[in-house]
Order: sequence, then C-alpha cells, then structure tokens
Amino acid sequence: MAQKPSKKFILGADVGGTNIKTVLVDGRGEILAAVKRPTLGRRGRDALIERLVLTLKDTVKKSGAAMRDVAGAGIGFASPLDPGKGMVFNPPNLPGWSNVPLRDILMQKLKMPVSLDNDANLVALGEHWKGAGRGARCLVCLTLGTGVGGGIVLEGRIWHGAGGIAGEIGHMTLVRNGRRCACGNKGCLEAYASAQGLVLRMQELLKKRKVGKGGKITPENIGKWARSGDKLANQAIKDTGVILGVAIASIANILNPDVVVLGGGVSNLGGYLFDPVREEVKKRAFPKAVEELKIVKAELGDSAGALGAARSLMLSLDG
Repeated sequence: MAQKPSKKFILGADVGGTNIKTVLVDGRGEILAAVKRPTLGRRGRDALIERLVLTLKDTVKKSGAAMRDVAGAGIGFASPLDPGKGMVFNPPNLPGWSNVPLRDILMQKLKMPVSLDNDANLVALGEHWKGAGRGARCLVCLTLGTGVGGGIVLEGRIWHGAGGIAGEIGHMTLVRNGRRCACGNKGCLEAYASAQGLVLRMQELLKKRKVGKGGKITPENIGKWARSGDKLANQAIKDTGVILGVAIASIANILNPDVVVLGGGVSNLGGYLFDPVREEVKKRAFPKAVEELKIVKAELGDSAGALGAARSLMLSLDG
C-alpha cells in the first residue's frame, strides 16, 4: 500500500492594497520559499482571488515541494473581517468587495484548510513566533506606516475580543477634538503617530517658525534632517514619540505586556523616536507595568504578516 503523504508544510499570505506576499514554511517556521507580487486589486475581486491562488501555488512550486505536502494556508487581509466566519467586509483599498466569504472560496480552490485574519493581527503573531517578541506572554504590536495597525497576542494566540476587532490601537482617542482621522473620529493615535501624522507635525513646526525646508517632507527626509542636527526635525520626531508613549503607557497599565513591538516605516527613525517613547512610558505608566516591559523594533520586515498567517493556520489545526 502506498504511504499517505505527510502534510509537513504551511503556506502563509499577506494580502495588502499594494502587494501580495507569500511564504512556504516548515513546522519550525523556516522559510522555504517566498514570493512578492503586486496585488493589482483594481482588476476586481475575482481577478485578485485568482492571482492569490496562483501566487500560493507558485510559492510551493518555487520551493520544490508539492501541493499534496501542504497542510493548509493562512491568509492575512488588509480589511475589516470576521476571522471566525472567514468573511471580508469592504476593504478600503480594494473595490468590489462586500461580505465576501474568502476563506470558503479559497478552501474550494486550494483543496486544503484555510484560515483568515486581519493583516495587523498577523504581523503581531509573526513577531511573536519568529521575531522581536519571541516567548512573550503578552505582546502588543504597532505598525507605524500609512496608518497605525495594531495586534495583541496573549499566551501565543491573537486576542480578537468579543466582536473580532480587538487590537485597533491606532484608533485610541488621545486628543479630544484633535486632528481628524481617516476613520472619521478626531484625535486618534493614527492621526499623530502614522507617517502622515509625523509629516503634519513637521509642517506645523515649520509654519509656526515661518521657515521653509528644501526637499519634500517625508518621514525618511525628516529622519535624515534630524541626523544632520536639524532641531525642528528632531522636535517633530520627539513630539510623535511622546504621544506614542502616552498611548503605550495606557496599554501598559491595562494589559501589562512584557513586549511592545514597533514596526513600519516610522519605526526606522530609531533612537530619535524610541527614546522619547520609552521616557514617556516611564513617566506615565505604573512602575510595576514597566518593570518587565521591553519596547523594541520589529525584526521581520515584509515577511511578518505572511509568517503570522502561517502560524495562525498551524494554531487552527492544533485546535
């Protein structure tokens, strides 16, 4: 009798508005193959799903493995969704999606188990599994990019909350009647600690001092100016770090995490950002809340979400 093939590999995918990033990993989380392709979401829902399926299959092919050796696929999606039902609801950057049962569609097309979760949650899970938060009992991850994504991992599993939206830390209100956020609220952390929030702070300081700046105002240029000794650039980053520290201090008092991981482009500002963050947390949080707390930079870069997706599928198979 022929031996039944072992299901020893896991697929993970991170589907964003710009790119699809996929990995094939073994049971220890070692990456055997990785693929990155433009999402091309403007072509519509069906075209994107077919592109995702093809990319997953090509990832397996690239590794030299066969689809029959794959136990399942974890999918991260940049959208409001219901992980339990596997439904995607109206992604802001992808037209033509409304209450799409993506998990079931992919299970039919791939002929294997599929899990689905929010992309920011899976970045947190990836960093917990193979990145900056390895071994943490409670990890909070913030991705400081175009927006501010968040995820919470408790005892090795994503904390979804009662309605599946836990971890939306970027929409914590910090400034009453503050800046308008893309979500419609005012004063959200995202409006201050995202890439655009940092740029706005730099513009405010330049306007206040009535000075101009040579070159486009971007987080990268603000960091470059700060490193060259520009006081306004340094102040803009410090102000961003302070308000981020206020948010993390509240998180520290509520959850008492052992690790807070900061990722995304704004985190590349290094000590100019991390120093004021840590100082503000120490000022505001209870001493016991920061005694064991580490605030560290994310380690996994582009692969965090796809690795977290693979880990999520593993956990779902384990029950």
